[in-house]
Amino acid sequence: MKTLSTLLAGFLAAQFYSAAGSVMKTHEKIVGGDAVDIEQFPYQVAVLEVDNQICGGSIISERWILTAAHCTDDTIPRYLTVRVGSSFHQHGGVVHQVDSVVQYPDHVPYGWLNDFALLHLTTAIDFGVAAQPTLLASTDSDLDFDLDCIVSGWGKTLNETQGTDQLRAAQIRLVPQEQCNAYYDGQVDGTMVCAGGEGHDSCQGDSGGPLICRGKQVGIVSWGKGCGDYPGVYANVVFPRGWIRNVTGY
Repeated sequence: MKTLSTLLAGFLAAQFYSAAGSVMKTHEKIVGGDAVDIEQFPYQVAVLEVDNQICGGSIISERWILTAAHCTDDTIPRYLTVRVGSSFHQHGGVVHQVDSVVQYPDHVPYGWLNDFALLHLTTAIDFGVAAQPTLLASTDSDLDFDLDCIVSGWGKTLNETQGTDQLRAAQIRLVPQEQCNAYYDGQVDGTMVCAGGEGHDSCQGDSGGPLICRGKQVGIVSWGKGCGDYPGVYANVVFPRGWIRNVTGY
């Protein structure tokens, strides 16, 4: 895997307000990071709505994609597609039609609670060097807070008016929940995991994308405060692991 010289900063596009009145955003961009090739991140996909990239996602199996539930709020499956096997969200690879969306039962619409969703594809993904399933974390032991992790996506870079067509990635470190909650007034619970901060994180356009630690996906890009100044908050993949297995068989 390519060595990453810059770290990531991030959060995506809907705005929310905490009880303290500070603005929260779902992850909309990668700040910094390096341009990478899809063969280094073959589990990464672009989620498109009427050909516009709205989120990222990760491959679970030939017909199932994992993403953030807030990416699918107010969407109609027939308008959703997934681009697989390309370093670019606008071209290349193979585009698969989505035929159904399954949100986690306790997801709160237009928010970040229980931010898990599964997309079912009409046609099977043909696995190869540029398309492979992710390995999902399954136990809390997969969450090592001394670990450097990797987050990837097509969101905006340092210039907030400009997105990126080529996949980018960066290294960030997991942040303990107690430390993260100091920034978020106790709003981070067991369905979430934090990473990044101090100028390194994820942002607009990256929501739904994977956070990988030690070869396993531990998080889904979800929400946060600002971009890079605070830890980003990711949906904790360990929490819905049983539900994912029941729905997908994986």
